[in-house]
Amino acid sequence: MPQWRADGPPYAPRARPRSDVFDSLQPRLNVLILGGTLFLGRHLVRELSERGHSVSTFTRGRTTADDGFEVTRYIGDRDGQLATLPRDGWDAIVDTSAHWPSWVAASAAHLARAKRYLYTSSISVYDIRHPEIGDGICPFEEMPPNASEGDMSGYGPYKRRSEDVVRAVFGDERALIVRPGLIVGPYDPTDRFTYWVERGAAGGAILAPGSPRDRVQFIDVRDLAHFMARLLEDERSGTYDVTGFPETTTMGDVIAASTANANEPATVVWAESAWLEARGLEGWIDLPLWLAPKLGVPGLMNARVDRARADGLTRRPLADTIAATRAWIETLPNDRERHAGITRERERELLAELAAARA
Repeated sequence: MPQWRADGPPYAPRARPRSDVFDSLQPRLNVLILGGTLFLGRHLVRELSERGHSVSTFTRGRTTADDGFEVTRYIGDRDGQLATLPRDGWDAIVDTSAHWPSWVAASAAHLARAKRYLYTSSISVYDIRHPEIGDGICPFEEMPPNASEGDMSGYGPYKRRSEDVVRAVFGDERALIVRPGLIVGPYDPTDRFTYWVERGAAGGAILAPGSPRDRVQFIDVRDLAHFMARLLEDERSGTYDVTGFPETTTMGDVIAASTANANEPATVVWAESAWLEARGLEGWIDLPLWLAPKLGVPGLMNARVDRARADGLTRRPLADTIAATRAWIETLPNDRERHAGITRERERELLAELAAARA
């Protein structure tokens, strides 16, 4: 039998949190999340639990789970240890942790009797060199020559193959594919959005890339989890591209919201993309959300989500996403490793050089 916790013996779970959604707190769906302690999975545990569903997770037990919910936790590696999972009784499987088709094939085969399998794919399945993607309006990315599982250069095409595996096992009526864009919010481990929240909170002179009018697109992880839960409850199937609404948010909006309650007054200095690229800065990583021209991937920030919006996708205010992300960041050690964004020292060097060039 599974343990309630990965790092110790069973414990007395806390009472299930309140639910404003249903008259009864009796579980409506029995859901197994493959993942559940990091980012999206963690929020799905909360969303599904608060909506009155029975939630189980399958993880390697390496990350501390949220103990605020009554969750059955199975511990194991999906590469060879799926036998620890019951094969029957699941209303839905939510796969948040599979990059490669072999992983999906193994889990789909073992759990084939589940009523529904929700696979978390990615908008990276599309050829993001196109100016607009999503909802089937552009081609899929082709597999790189000599790619193999584990090679991130084939990430998008392998996600696409994984989708095909789910459809092959569960059929069109039981397969549910969700393709998120950039996911942001509390517990984001990538720093691809949190860089701006943290930098804006500090205030002072801030180097900003491109133009404040440049469009950006992302989805709050809590909105994504809410939508996925709704899809399961409504017994949906098929494919949904899920990210922020296109052409509604700009880089200027993000930085303005991030500096709204800065620790000291903020001055935003915008630098042209060509100037930044000439100094060796790379888009997406050095200055997150910035699609530097050399990247050649305009579609990454211009995806259509028509079907998802028609079936209930909602988006919370940007200020809410910024505030929740900042509150989480403030619980982290200041000397932690950052995975994206330039250092403050490098920023000061660039600002000084830019000021001299404009003098």
